[in-house]
Amino acid sequence: MTEEQLYKKYAKYYDKIYSKKDYESEAEFIKWAVQKHETSTGNNLLDVACGTGNHVQFLKDQFSIVGLDINPEMLKIAKKKNAKVKFIKGDMKNLDLDKSNKFDVIICMFAAIAYNLNYKELESTLKSFNSHLKLGGVLIFDLHIHEDYWLGDRVWVDTVVENDLKLARISTSPKRKDVLDLNLILFVKDKGKIDFDIDHHQIGLFNVGKIIKVMEDTGFEPRIYAGFTKKPWNKKMKSPVVFIGIK
Repeated sequence: MTEEQLYKKYAKYYDKIYSKKDYESEAEFIKWAVQKHETSTGNNLLDVACGTGNHVQFLKDQFSIVGLDINPEMLKIAKKKNAKVKFIKGDMKNLDLDKSNKFDVIICMFAAIAYNLNYKELESTLKSFNSHLKLGGVLIFDLHIHEDYWLGDRVWVDTVVENDLKLARISTSPKRKDVLDLNLILFVKDKGKIDFDIDHHQIGLFNVGKIIKVMEDTGFEPRIYAGFTKKPWNKKMKSPVVFIGIK
């Protein structure tokens, strides 16, 4: 089963799997970061790889948002949650929106930037992001796993038990050079019906210092934070990283 087919089939379970993720506090960090670093005058925000619109729910009170995702089933769910927000199908690697209406903020959350598998792809994506930003606008993206914070190939298990739904997802991520092969084994029992599938993703394993260099080369002034905190990140910190690029 292809990635697109699997997401189409299992998109309805996505929010249940990630129900413990604190989207609200991440959105509060985004608001703070924009207020601190943005010098453009508007509030137009592009949420790249928006998924089911969970960050949008907590940002739409402050920003005029366009959500973009490659998966149409995710977008359907996002639209149900955020009826007044515009959502469009698109891929960050081939982003080509109307540049006469640029954005003040672009976000790419939940480590989606790692779907760029190497620095050449990352550079191309960041160039495209820059071309869609106003002067003084900000780009915000995060990485949960990077060269300074990779714990090796481990096994994670996520479970959902809810009325007639029983779901288990087993995840492994072996390293192959600078790419992680993320394998997700999904077992679902929903209203008595049992299903099973394997979801395979490839994500880039990047070096923070090299990302900073790519940001600078693509026209951004970088600011780096330890997770979704106000603490500047340094190599001694074993934590996820949030990157902010000021155009």
